[in-house]
Amino acid sequence: MSESNNKILIDKNSITKIEEFFGNKVAFDGESYSFKVKSIKSNSILGIDIFTEENNENLVSVYTDNSHLQLQNCSGFIISEMLEEVIFISEAGDYISGLIISKQGDCSLYSNVRKSLLNKDFMNLSSEKLLSAVALSVTEQNSDL
Repeated sequence: MSESNNKILIDKNSITKIEEFFGNKVAFDGESYSFKVKSIKSNSILGIDIFTEENNENLVSVYTDNSHLQLQNCSGFIISEMLEEVIFISEAGDYISGLIISKQGDCSLYSNVRKSLLNKDFMNLSSEKLLSAVALSVTEQNSDL
C-alpha cells in the first residue's frame, strides 16, 4: 500500500483528527468523547464512544441498532484517507485486534489476529483469514505498533 499511515495515540489532542476525518463534532461529557457516523447503505447511525485513560488502556465502543462492539486496551488509531476509514488498534503480544469504522458508516471488528498472518502470502490464506489479514495489513507499516 503506497499510502503512509502513522499510528496516532489517543488523547485529547488527537480527537481533533477524528473530528476532521469524519467531519463531525466530537462531544466530551467529562467521561468520554462521543460522535455519530451515518450509514449511507442502511440509513442507520453508528454511535461511537472513546474513553481515554492515562495509562493508554483506552476503550472504544460502537453502538448500532442491533449490536454493541467494544475494543479494550486500544493503544491508538490509524486514519486511512485512501480507504476512508479509521482503524482503532489493540495489541497483546503476538496478536492484534482492530475496530474499523468507515466514513460510510460501516464497522468491522477483527480480534486476536496473529500478527504473523499479516505478512503471509494472501493467496495462501482461507477466505475467512484473508478478510482480517487484508483489513489489518495497514498496521504493518507502523514499526511502533
